[in-house]
Amino acid sequence: MIVACANNPSYSKDDTEEKRLQKFESWLESLDQKKKISGTFLFARKGEVIYTNAFGNVHPEKSTKITTHSSFNLASVSKQFTGMGIMLLESQGKLKIDDKIQHYLPQFIYPHITIRQLLNHTSGVTEYMVLAEKYWDKSKTFTNEDMLDLFTQHKPKLNFTPGDKFQYSNTGYVTLSAIIEKVSGGSFADYLDENIFSKLDMNHTQVINLLSEGDILETRVYGQHGGTLNDLVYLDGVTGDGAVYSSVHDLMRWHKALLNNELLSKEEQEEAFKPAVLNDGSKSYYGFGWELDKKHPSIISHSGGWLGFRTHIICYLGKDEVLVILTNDTKGVGLGNLVSSFSKVFNP
Repeated sequence: MIVACANNPSYSKDDTEEKRLQKFESWLESLDQKKKISGTFLFARKGEVIYTNAFGNVHPEKSTKITTHSSFNLASVSKQFTGMGIMLLESQGKLKIDDKIQHYLPQFIYPHITIRQLLNHTSGVTEYMVLAEKYWDKSKTFTNEDMLDLFTQHKPKLNFTPGDKFQYSNTGYVTLSAIIEKVSGGSFADYLDENIFSKLDMNHTQVINLLSEGDILETRVYGQHGGTLNDLVYLDGVTGDGAVYSSVHDLMRWHKALLNNELLSKEEQEEAFKPAVLNDGSKSYYGFGWELDKKHPSIISHSGGWLGFRTHIICYLGKDEVLVILTNDTKGVGLGNLVSSFSKVFNP
């Protein structure tokens, strides 16, 4: 019997994968007993689930338990779906990734920024949350259109010349969502559902925000902080930088689709995993909604954090492995500890 401990599990170099997994699971159970964890875990190899488990409650004021089919707010892990939406529109001949944003959104105030620069976070556009905090009436839901209007009204300067460097920008991905809506003629949620989620049988995945109608996803989980609801706020009328809810099993299905080029050709799909080339010829290791590993090109990943949610996915494309962690309580053990401990079980 493995003795539970509150500290991160300690793995020996002589431990087998099974032994490491026993230690990790024992650690999670000890955290669960102390109410320091709420979320789901999955690791799969070559299409086979090696480990999956769930802890905690769907809502801090309800007794419904989280399962491995529960759907969490992915926060910034959502960006890979926004990237795929843009790539699908290009594949359908409806846009070109190197086009200027103004070609699709004439109200966009920066004439030289391209779709690719938004995807790669090399645009220099400042964070919309700063503008919203300063100028927006927080009793009203803030939308994609509202964000574009704020930039039109206040015309904030770019942080740098587009293409000069990498700087993470949620504004860029909300703008990409607006482009998807303009080009497709429908909502961001409907486009992703019709072109990605439904096609891949991701039945527990949906775009959800304050504009969503009713209980469109029965498996939805709510964010919390130590028993207090910490869920959607006025900014959650935007899409593109977040707002996708999904389960660990659906994200395993997503990994398989990327690996097998189920939505795009191999050549098209690989564009998402290429580093950006900056103006000076150097590279920035962020693709289309994916963080890239400079030393190991076949490893792609992303983390997310919004309100009560902390999320992470790592896809080891070369070995056909995927590791997913979705949590909904920010008072518990930190995401970094969970990712480190879980990763070392299977890739010591």
